Amino acid sequence: MHIATVLGAIILAVTNGHAASIDGGPATSIAAAGAGSYRSGDTADHVRIMMVKRASDNEDRVVVTVEIDPGFHINANPASFAYLIPTTLNVTNQTPLRIDYPQAVRFKPKFADDVIDVYEGTIRIIAEFPQGSLSRIPYLLGTLTAQACTDEICLPPADLTLPPM
Repeated sequence: MHIATVLGAIILAVTNGHAASIDGGPATSIAAAGAGSYRSGDTADHVRIMMVKRASDNEDRVVVTVEIDPGFHINANPASFAYLIPTTLNVTNQTPLRIDYPQAVRFKPKFADDVIDVYEGTIRIIAEFPQGSLSRIPYLLGTLTAQACTDEICLPPADLTLPPM
């Protein structure tokens, strides 16, 4: 494993994805550092919101279906450690009563000593709203915050815009 991969992943995790350097000089991105099996792109290239749909016509629940590319994962909510960025559904035009995140899977990245909780493949996040509140709005506004990672590196986090339902 390249030292740049490990250092880049640590820097991204510690700075919550914002480029930083230890000496105060310009930061070097993971891509520029030549990180091992790094695939170009950012989180939005590997994590997509496939659908936002009401659970049923008379329910005030919305299901957000998210697809994560093979070989990538995103951190669970809650995240395993304070320095990890949890996957978070942010709805701005209606406050959910509750958001149910899926069951996480345990994952052991090459750059860490401990296992972490992540999501892989296709997941569904369910947001529950006050009764009758969804009938008053045409669609939800908001984002899904996620950070795509492999077993070697983490890409900068992204805020993926919710598509219309």
